[in-house]
Amino acid sequence: MTDVAWGSQDFFARNGLETPYREAPELCVEIVSPSDSTLEIEEKINLYLSKGAREVWVCDEDGRLRFFTCRDSIDHSRLFPNVPDDIPFQ
Repeated sequence: MTDVAWGSQDFFARNGLETPYREAPELCVEIVSPSDSTLEIEEKINLYLSKGAREVWVCDEDGRLRFFTCRDSIDHSRLFPNVPDDIPFQ
């Protein structure tokens, strides 16, 4: 299960509000914890994308964001182009 997700009105019209969903929401965000291995994160990225996510964001322990689509990693979100590449912690 993804840590954070965003689904459009169309997504919820198709899937309703009851989980588990038959498909992944358009955006799935995974927040890396110290116990997560690189392999676990890669598996989650591939799972979300294979289930229909248009983008997967991975936030590391330093607040840096990485963005992925079914084709490859991308420099910035295409769904939300104004999202910064990192989230400053205070």
